[in-house]
Amino acid sequence: MPSTPSREILWNVNSLPAVVTMYALFAVALLVAASGVLRRVELYCSGRADDRLTVPSPGELLKRWGDLFENGLGQRKVARPFSPAAVAHILVYIGFLALLFATSMVFVDHDLGIEIYRGHFYLAVTVMSDLLGLGVIFGCAIFAQRRYLRPVDMAHTRSIDGWFLGSLVLMCVQGYVLEGLRIHVTGDPWAIYSPVGLAVAKLAWGLSPSAAKLLHLVTWWFHAVTVFAAIGLLPYTKLFHVLASSANLFLERSLRPRGAVRSDGDIMGLMERESEPRFGLSTIKDYTWKQLLELDACTSCGRCQDACPAYRSGKPLSPKWVVLDTRNHALALHAKGAIGSSHMPEALRRLDGTLLGGLLLGRSGLTPQGDHLVYEQDGTFRAKNEAVQKAALQIGGSADALIAGEVINPETFWSCTTCMACVEVCPVGINHVDQIVGNRQSMALMRGELPHEAQATLRALENRGNPYGDPADRIKWAHGLELPILKAGDKVDYLYWVGCVSAYDARKQKIARSLVQIMQAAGLSFGVLGVAEGCSGDPARRLGEENLFQSMAKQNIELLRSISFKYVVANCPHCFNTIKNEYPQFGNLADGAQPQIIHHTMLLKELLAEQKIRVKDSQQALTFHDPCYLGRGNGEYDAPRDTLRSVKGLRIIEMEESREKGMCCGAGGGHFWMDLKNGERINKIRTDQAAATGAKMIATGCPFCLHMMEDGVKLTQREEQGFEVRDIAEVIAANLITGEEEPAEHGQH
Repeated sequence: MPSTPSREILWNVNSLPAVVTMYALFAVALLVAASGVLRRVELYCSGRADDRLTVPSPGELLKRWGDLFENGLGQRKVARPFSPAAVAHILVYIGFLALLFATSMVFVDHDLGIEIYRGHFYLAVTVMSDLLGLGVIFGCAIFAQRRYLRPVDMAHTRSIDGWFLGSLVLMCVQGYVLEGLRIHVTGDPWAIYSPVGLAVAKLAWGLSPSAAKLLHLVTWWFHAVTVFAAIGLLPYTKLFHVLASSANLFLERSLRPRGAVRSDGDIMGLMERESEPRFGLSTIKDYTWKQLLELDACTSCGRCQDACPAYRSGKPLSPKWVVLDTRNHALALHAKGAIGSSHMPEALRRLDGTLLGGLLLGRSGLTPQGDHLVYEQDGTFRAKNEAVQKAALQIGGSADALIAGEVINPETFWSCTTCMACVEVCPVGINHVDQIVGNRQSMALMRGELPHEAQATLRALENRGNPYGDPADRIKWAHGLELPILKAGDKVDYLYWVGCVSAYDARKQKIARSLVQIMQAAGLSFGVLGVAEGCSGDPARRLGEENLFQSMAKQNIELLRSISFKYVVANCPHCFNTIKNEYPQFGNLADGAQPQIIHHTMLLKELLAEQKIRVKDSQQALTFHDPCYLGRGNGEYDAPRDTLRSVKGLRIIEMEESREKGMCCGAGGGHFWMDLKNGERINKIRTDQAAATGAKMIATGCPFCLHMMEDGVKLTQREEQGFEVRDIAEVIAANLITGEEEPAEHGQH
């Protein structure tokens, strides 16, 4: 037995002609792959500008590397939640890395002449790659089971998926056969460290050495061609997401807060500077380079679709297919040179176009029809949701084709509630909502195409500054309250931004009155704007009317700048998000330091922690519905729960879908102001989830959520069962200990 563990590299094929041929094939594969990658980069470069290329500070750059390490190399989002698909992906991912590492060590030792692939290191790498390579096969088997034996709705299947899984398994099996035949012929003394290869060698016991060597030679070349083909075709298979998703994760962080909608800038300024300004995403030429990169980063995993409340309620929106349809449209145009410019040789451009059209698109379920592509089988393979099956119209026809209207059914984009559930679960950092709202902006600003009910709301916002009624009635909710109405030059600690729905809607006025009662009990210095307050503009922006939003935002900013305050308190998460994350795009709210914008649950938590207010015990049980714009939009999940937990004896029973996984009430994205009447009502589904906890009270921190959940209780006929919906401010106000309480009751706390 040799004293130093190792093996002969290129055993049985280490002749000069074989080595030259191998490297020639490898060079061709690299050329094809590199040209495909560069062509894709040319596609991205055809996109409009994006702030992700702004030179980040050292701290931000470090965070970007952290994101790539955590979610790219570490696969944190892939592994959460734990599921068969997550297990399969981790097995394939780790096994692939192990095999890649082993191959790299062979290259370093054999080609670079650095003697590293020997000794204990050789044994460790050998056993690691042998066992983890088996994990690749097991992972592919799980994927195949989910696609072919027990197909799941979130994963559509076409021939390219079978090719991809089959090629991974084939390369692993080829490797084990080669290893087994080598062990069988050479009697490798270190074979025990290759358990799978040793098992294959045992199966080859009947082969003579010469027959085994011949079979090994044939298999080796078959394996080499397979591997080189996989390398060359990398840009045209799902494996390309390894590059695209890594780049996208690194560039995921934006200078813009997560809850803020992407804007092309000050519209009035753009109209003054440009003769033909473009707003929103009308055609594929309007997408930024980052959005084009996001299209390629998609792995088709379907997590976004699975989490989407619009899809789950039978509406024509699948975030996955919005991305894939747009990607396929872009790639089809790119394949025939209809978008972007190229500095590549004509031969390589034609090769790239052929592979894009014939392999990636052709094997993904698209078939030619005239000058464009359509999905085969009438799109029935796309999803179980029939509306999504028919959502794609004409793919790759023209670079001037309208994404919303000619490429994809416009109702797809209007179905979105902008709840960010898709963005939250995406393991590769795609922002679907940006692309959806961008298309809404195009429809609203460039074409004037909006749902009828949305048009009425926007007209009301434009004419009277709110979607409800006479601006003079805005302060009627405060009748009987000794409430300071702020005017220019006034100074307070807390400016309470009431919001339209809490000011005008009789039921939601109870939220505002409860919060005022609490703030007065705490002895806070605060006031409201009264009739001077206008709509924050959130409905206009989410409905795509960016011009109206910016006009309202600028007006409100000037109003806020006329008053001195330390905090803005909003009980509406939509107002909170808009003032906190979107108004800074158009100006500071005060001269000097930016004041803090807080949600009322944050204020309540602070007041209770500092014992500025006290609450009585309660024996109630409730479940909490997370408002999307407070939770996923701004990452605040604890303040509402901590506030409720301050009521001793009050039990919080969490819904199965809560916190980051919380389902939308259905009001976001302007849906409170329009009823598209497609599919099932989202609030009904959410109410069923709340009822499943056994609690009789649903608490929330948003007036829109309160409205939708109360409607859900009525729709599901649970009123007679004692179900009720309350805002957290109402819960605290109902249990508030006032100065009129008996001292003995005070002493219990």
